[in-house]
Amino acid sequence: MIELKQVTKQYGQATVLKNITLSIDEPGIYCLPGRNGAGKTTLLKSIAGYQNVSSGTIQVDGKTITTSTLDTGVSYIENFAKHFNLPVQKLLRIASEVNPNYDYDFALEMMERFELEGKKKFRHLSLGMKTMVSTIICLASNKEVILLDEPVLGFDAIMRVEFYDMLAESFQKHPRTIIVSTHIIEEIAKTIQKLIIIDKGRIRFFDTLQSIQTNAFCISGLQKDVEAATQNRNVIGQDIVGGLATSYIFDNPPAQTGSLEIHPLSLQDFFIQMVGHKGGAKK
Repeated sequence: MIELKQVTKQYGQATVLKNITLSIDEPGIYCLPGRNGAGKTTLLKSIAGYQNVSSGTIQVDGKTITTSTLDTGVSYIENFAKHFNLPVQKLLRIASEVNPNYDYDFALEMMERFELEGKKKFRHLSLGMKTMVSTIICLASNKEVILLDEPVLGFDAIMRVEFYDMLAESFQKHPRTIIVSTHIIEEIAKTIQKLIIIDKGRIRFFDTLQSIQTNAFCISGLQKDVEAATQNRNVIGQDIVGGLATSYIFDNPPAQTGSLEIHPLSLQDFFIQMVGHKGGAKK
């Protein structure tokens, strides 16, 4: 459905996407986490056809995507998206008039669920409510590919829970590819099928959450014991303090012994180790 082949994007001397090859060939809700400046927004904009890549190709449903592609089949909303300063309900109506596949009933239902005032003009909304209007318009478009860039920005905890429910309901009603860029990956874990980690313009990880639950572990103990237990395993990070060590692996766990502590890694900790940063110096 989405095919990227050796995609590179440069802005002047800065290379933001570096030779990315990625295939997303089945419907699902995908989470795209990454540190600030990792290339998340650039990747999403490129898939949406909002900008051309410097080299490589992007295809959606077999159609090559560039800024000149008339109908990309992609609906993209970035954070701080702007709309005409019209009442919320009128914005939803206009969106339905220009898109024959638009699910206007779903949009109205979500407007009521999130207590959006239909007569209130867009610029008078809070940041969270502006983001919600943009997200509802995007999901209601019924495009085969939905790209949401930091959609929970400005949401309080209750709104975020409601958003994840809305995302799941929208997907159940119309299965398609939905990619969500977010920093809050633990909260969205129950909603997504796969994780795509981008770091410094490269895809570092693309797999199911189940693979993380099965293969991501933290092994702690005496340094010599930890190193012996993790030898020939895929170590994604390590901390050493004195004679004690903690290694983070994405592999089959070693056998449990009395000298070692072995614990599954949380999704957040796995992400932190994959992007190579854990507060202090990496050993």
